[in-house]
Amino acid sequence: MGVAETKIYPINTGWLHGDLGTYIFWKGPAGKKKWQPVYCHYVDTGTHRVLIDTGLPDQQRASQYHHNCEKRGCLQVHEHLQQVLGIHPDSIDAILFTHLHWDHVQNMKAFRNARYIAPKAEIEMAFNPLPLYYRTYESGCLGIEPAYAGCTFEMVDDECEILPGLTMFHTPGHSVGHMAVSVATTAGDIVICGDAIFEERNLEPNPAERWRFWVPARFVNSYEGWRSVEEIDKRADYVLPCHDDIANSRSDVFPYEGMPVRKRRQVIPGYHFYFGDMPGGATGAVAPSMPPDEVEAYIAGLADPSSMAD
Repeated sequence: MGVAETKIYPINTGWLHGDLGTYIFWKGPAGKKKWQPVYCHYVDTGTHRVLIDTGLPDQQRASQYHHNCEKRGCLQVHEHLQQVLGIHPDSIDAILFTHLHWDHVQNMKAFRNARYIAPKAEIEMAFNPLPLYYRTYESGCLGIEPAYAGCTFEMVDDECEILPGLTMFHTPGHSVGHMAVSVATTAGDIVICGDAIFEERNLEPNPAERWRFWVPARFVNSYEGWRSVEEIDKRADYVLPCHDDIANSRSDVFPYEGMPVRKRRQVIPGYHFYFGDMPGGATGAVAPSMPPDEVEAYIAGLADPSSMAD
């Protein structure tokens, strides 16, 4: 069992109302909002059953303590697994957490036999959050009990293959210890991004600013955040950002026949990368540079964030 058997199942746990300028796109149209899904992902390798993040709580809790939330019929992650996919929560071997923000960790105690695996820096922040992030990590000082209260985590400090074909690598910026998960599949490396990017569009340029990437605005560290976006661009043949409905809803299962494979690390004339290093073994996957005579049409065809507002 291995790459040939590996399948990824996106699970939408509900919708949050996100600002297009203060969250989703840096220098985007602030004040305009978009309903964003909150996905987690079930990975079946044929040998292991793994969750990546566990998503939202119920609508009342989410709206009371955090952001305006609508479930829209979405189930809690453990309910979805059992009712839609026929997977009992007790059969999950491990949960890999990209980070420990409130909308990525709910209902984790429903998985009684799972190993809880998370970035070391996230665990340290979650149990002793900077006061600015009390609510983000559901600090007990606010009278909220976080989903992971009483749980024991296995810490990941460096990039590593957690299970065969599943590699966690550093993508800090959105949070202090954020890590994405690269899943080896028959269609290439599918990167489950957590919140290192919110939309596929974050990997494309901002023409007005001449940015190679239109990065998100929600960073604790924008320097690390930009570098992490570049790191995803270098590694991913397909991206599954937590909050992108289009990327996650193209199929009930990934990879699938005809799945669009993105161009890694493609040079676009006039739009520059900042970090030049490449991870080991990734150099051969770099796409050819975009021909200069194609750039204008490509840029004109990109979605403008203002068009995404509700």
